[in-house]
Amino acid sequence: MAIESPIAMSVISRMANADISIAAFQPLMAVSLWIESPVIDLLTTATTLGKDRQHYVELSRFVWKIMAVVTVVHALVAATPLYWLLTEHVIGLDPRVSEVARPGLIVMIPWSALIGWRRYLQGLMIRNGQTRLIGMGTAVRMTTMALVAGGLYFLGSLSSIMVVSIGLVCAVAAEAGFAHWASRPTVASSLAFDEPGLRPLSQRFLAHFHLPLSLTTMVTLLGQPMVSTALARSPHSILALGAFQVASTLIWLHRTIVFALPEVVITLYRDAASSLKLKRFCLYIGLGTTSVMALTSLSRLDVFFFHTLLGVSDVQIIKTAHLAMLLSCFLPLIGAMQSYLRGMLAAHHLTVSRLAAMGVSVTCLILLLFVGVGMRWPGIVTSCVALTVSQLAELGVLGYSWRRGTVALAV
Repeated sequence: MAIESPIAMSVISRMANADISIAAFQPLMAVSLWIESPVIDLLTTATTLGKDRQHYVELSRFVWKIMAVVTVVHALVAATPLYWLLTEHVIGLDPRVSEVARPGLIVMIPWSALIGWRRYLQGLMIRNGQTRLIGMGTAVRMTTMALVAGGLYFLGSLSSIMVVSIGLVCAVAAEAGFAHWASRPTVASSLAFDEPGLRPLSQRFLAHFHLPLSLTTMVTLLGQPMVSTALARSPHSILALGAFQVASTLIWLHRTIVFALPEVVITLYRDAASSLKLKRFCLYIGLGTTSVMALTSLSRLDVFFFHTLLGVSDVQIIKTAHLAMLLSCFLPLIGAMQSYLRGMLAAHHLTVSRLAAMGVSVTCLILLLFVGVGMRWPGIVTSCVALTVSQLAELGVLGYSWRRGTVALAV
């Protein structure tokens, strides 16, 4: 799915007003992802709790409620004066940037609900070993994104932000539709009957289980609007926002593989022996992705990617994006070990610990961003260093929480 961002950037960079549009795409996605955050961990909730027919029925009811809430929130933010309050007075965007971003945010009102339904059904499929179908759904999503965004680009009648926003919504709609179709056999076979002796789910229990996960992700993704705020208030803000978005397309490609690891841990964890194997697996994935990212930066392949594949022509944006890559090389390794610990904590229903770890991480991020903006450091340096240090802080708290959890479980 990380290919979505390069597709979007390659379209934006080749259309009119590329510098402003690239800068606008960063806060557009930051706000959209934060509004989406309550539905993201439906994947973990469904993977952990989707066990029989009664569980499926209660989970579905719960999912529809969350989908309705995030859709209303997105509409309020995008289509009311709240938008100007958020983007210009809270985040501090240049008025030109916020003006360009708003139509895209309005187009993406259905985005969060579609993501929620897709992740819920994918969680059910993961629990029942149907991971190949999830990969097929991602292929459907990427193909749709490329066809829609590419087609609208060649028609040339819409702004670049509108082109990529329509492409993104159509892509997630296609993937959600595929997940709905692909999950039917799983629902019909594995979730058609009540399992004897299994504790029934209630809406209250689901809220108790899912709320800490949602709050954790909300706090996590709050970091993106906060980074946007720091970039918007840094020297040469349009350059900083644009370069960070360009770099993020490649950084995300290197980090994305580790984001699937918590569900792998939850699904395959059985005992101490499997825990050790999963830990090693996550470590190897993290070391591998961090090494590839470092080589990409040191060999300047990232510069080739930004200029040739994404079509970015501004030399200063490319130079600043290259610096961001160098400063972010350790994020995949840190993320892989976080994913192992998150999976183990979720498997033992210790989800509140994840929220505590994220609270520490965001506090650290806020402090470092505040210092960087106050000292007038370059926005890219402030943001990348703050993100890396805050992720290390979260990893430390997750590790401490897991050690405490293992002691409590052993009693």
